[in-house]
Formats: sequence, structure tokens, C-alpha cells
Amino acid sequence: MFYLSAMTNIQSIRKAVAKNIRRFREEAGLTQDALAEKLGFSTSHIANIEGGKTGISDEILANLCNLFNKKPAEIYNEPDAHFSMDKELKSAINDSVKKAFQNSSEEISKEILRRVSNSLTVRGYSERRRER
Repeated sequence: MFYLSAMTNIQSIRKAVAKNIRRFREEAGLTQDALAEKLGFSTSHIANIEGGKTGISDEILANLCNLFNKKPAEIYNEPDAHFSMDKELKSAINDSVKKAFQNSSEEISKEILRRVSNSLTVRGYSERRRER
């Protein structure tokens, strides 16, 4: 049972690493051939890594981090988890900003109405006083 659980974790780690390496490679405008050349490995080895069939060594990890200017955690993080968290965070921030804007807008409107009302009241009082 433990062995199967460890296999699942290894596979999910390899998939995350594969997605990240492919994304970072594409963002850098590199082909698998170009990445293989820069790292000193075969193109098929890079293809196996990006396919999740092969894990990466510490040496490859260090080289990838230096090449893509990334931290090791960025290579190993599950990209989809960060995307959904980023999406949820963005949504929460948008909701907070909208609510704050609505509250501020309502407060400003109330303050404007209060001042206009006070101004009219004072003006009316002054006019009535002049009439006396």
C-alpha cells in the first residue's frame, strides 16, 4: 500500500516538473533540441523529462534553475494549483475592491447629499432671516 502511494506521488511530481520545464522552455523561446544542447543531454532525454517518464537529477535541477532564473520550488510546484489559487486570490481581491468602492461611493454620495441639504437649509434660514 505504501509503495503505491509513493508511486503516485512520484508520478504527480514528475508531471508537475514536466509541465513546468516545458512552460519555462517555451517562455524562453527554446526548442527541446536547444535545451538539450544547453544542458548537455540528448533531445530524447529532455523529451522523456517533459513527458513525465524520467525524473530530474540535482544537476539538471541546478542547471534548469540557472538557465530559467527560477528557484527549485518553481520547478517542482504544481502549476495548476498555483493557477487556481491565483485565480481565487484575484477574484477575492476584485470582490473586496468592488465592495470597498461601493461603500466609499455610497458614503461619498451621502456626504454630498448631507452637505447640499445643509447648504440649502442654511441658505433658506439666511433668506428667511433677511426677509424679517
